[in-house]
Amino acid sequence: MNFIRKHELAFKYFPDAPTKKAATDNLTRAINRCKPLLEALARSPGGYSTRDKQYSPHQVELIYHYLGEP
Repeated sequence: MNFIRKHELAFKYFPDAPTKKAATDNLTRAINRCKPLLEALARSPGGYSTRDKQYSPHQVELIYHYLGEP
């Protein structure tokens, strides 16, 4: 698995979002509501910021673990 762009992952979770921004905002909110996920992402290699434009394979695995696969 390669790095995935934030909006691509966001559209997997929110396929009916009207725009990239809406999809990424929804994903960011979902991540922020899950404190264990937020903490795990912060500890991941490279850390985590809401401004990140892409996720590493490890970060995607964490997101799938905590939010479920899209």
